[in-house]
Amino acid sequence: MCAFPIDGAYCRAPLTPHTGGSGCGGTIFDGEGPCATVPAGPAPSTLLSIRLPAMSFVIQKASPQTAVVRVGKALDFRNAPDFKASCQEHARTGVRYFVLDFTGTGILDSTGLGVIFSLYRQLTPIGGQVVFASVSRPVQVVVQLTRTYKVFRQYPTVEAAVEGLERAPQQAASRPAGAA
Repeated sequence: MCAFPIDGAYCRAPLTPHTGGSGCGGTIFDGEGPCATVPAGPAPSTLLSIRLPAMSFVIQKASPQTAVVRVGKALDFRNAPDFKASCQEHARTGVRYFVLDFTGTGILDSTGLGVIFSLYRQLTPIGGQVVFASVSRPVQVVVQLTRTYKVFRQYPTVEAAVEGLERAPQQAASRPAGAA
């Protein structure tokens, strides 16, 4: 296989000799399938079109104030802007609690983590919360390294997270005034 890197991806074309800065004419592979053609020519910066992956996450309302976000395979620089815009739109329509389901998520980069914190900063002043559920091993590594577990509560399942969020407002409402 060719080892001609372009923007962190590698060409899937059979190994071909490269001369100078010319591309190999193969196809870049992003783990999901071909996403761009490497032009044969002077420089890889002449890429004409790059297909970014479609939205890999799904947002479902569990209740009028709670949404479950099934993150999918990755939350990274490729889909973070769409993730942020979608979550913010749900927040504008009254969703205050977000359960992020990391089942099967293999990639969480700094951009993805940044949009999660952005959502957190948007919701906490109005009493909202962001929690993690079914955290995959790769995401758990990021959570541990960044100490994100100190900010976001983790639940073993989506169901437990939704239940925990629904119980929390009821418990707060049943406390006497001034009780911690």
